[in-house]
Amino acid sequence: MCRLCDQGQPQVHDYDDDDDDRAWNPRRGFLKASASAGAAGGMALFANAAQADDDRREREPEHSGRHGRRYVIRNGSVMSMDPKVGDFARADVLVEGRKIVAIGPDLRVGGAHEIDARGRIVMPGFIDTHHHLFETALRSYLADGLLFDGLDAATAQNYFQKILLTFAPVYRPQDVYINTLFGSLSQLDAGVTTVFDISQIHHSPAHSDATIKALRDSERRAVFGYFESADSVAGNQYPADARRLKATHFSSADQLTTMTMGGEIYLPGYEAAWAIGRELGLPVTAHIVGTFGMRPTFDALATAGAFTADN
Repeated sequence: MCRLCDQGQPQVHDYDDDDDDRAWNPRRGFLKASASAGAAGGMALFANAAQADDDRREREPEHSGRHGRRYVIRNGSVMSMDPKVGDFARADVLVEGRKIVAIGPDLRVGGAHEIDARGRIVMPGFIDTHHHLFETALRSYLADGLLFDGLDAATAQNYFQKILLTFAPVYRPQDVYINTLFGSLSQLDAGVTTVFDISQIHHSPAHSDATIKALRDSERRAVFGYFESADSVAGNQYPADARRLKATHFSSADQLTTMTMGGEIYLPGYEAAWAIGRELGLPVTAHIVGTFGMRPTFDALATAGAFTADN
């Protein structure tokens, strides 16, 4: 996988714990081993993937994730990303309900639905730690814009003016739902199975409920970030509505969709959001943008001991 190494010019890529010998790069080595195990041609794992897709247009079994539902992913090249589990050139993955319960070659799983993963890599999905899913329909709209107009008062093409102050205030709950759902499904199609949705579209409780319903309907793991209403549209109940949202939608900690409390320190009254977040036992999250003049506020919070291991 390294062109210089292949040409006889060894490069130092990584070292083991003893710092004595050059270590095998685990991901690069895994891909090489998986490809070699796939067929004598070496790269058949990837060369046959397109044909495999045409031959097996198989999706996950119906009702995946429901209690008691069992299926096994067979004969894939498994990259667990967990050193305690390890990686396998060929192995099976058994899923029961929403949990992976076994990984290894030739698992005996009588009665489980089988998915043929030959020619494919089985690995954890990607995690998107910052996404505004309600803006899905506006994707690529402002490719030449700035974040805000603080550097040049004449700059009209900026995110705050065009997105947050022009489009966002006219969103209806149904607009929020379809944007959030379509954005989630698009990410799933690209292999992103977990998202932190920085949601700033809470003009009303109905907007909030629509956001959460869309995240749940996507049936993937999501963190719902309850932030302010863009442009503070009349009727919004942020941050007080967090109490209702927590009680209504997040009464259990063992669910695919969880909640955090948005508390932007560059907004007046952020202290109320932080207090409610702590009252409800929610992590408090915020954008950290140096150009917004946040340093004095951060210094004051640090001096007051506002930051702990739980925040």
